[in-house]
Amino acid sequence: MADGQVVLVTTEPLEGGSSVRSVYFVAEQDPETAKAIIVAMMAPNEKVEAWGRLPEAAVKALGLKRGDFMHG
Repeated sequence: MADGQVVLVTTEPLEGGSSVRSVYFVAEQDPETAKAIIVAMMAPNEKVEAWGRLPEAAVKALGLKRGDFMHG
């Protein structure tokens, strides 16, 4: 297993108001690949960005296998 990525999703409400942020933990070392995994399930009004490294120990502690993700 390798490091993963923390991915931040920012949702802009369609009717206006404050944006909402969500964090996902992705068991994928490459930031662009991790981002693509999350982008595939998001709506057009959501911005997805790879936010930083998730240490290998955290990936293991979360029980994630390569390509898996979970909402934080």
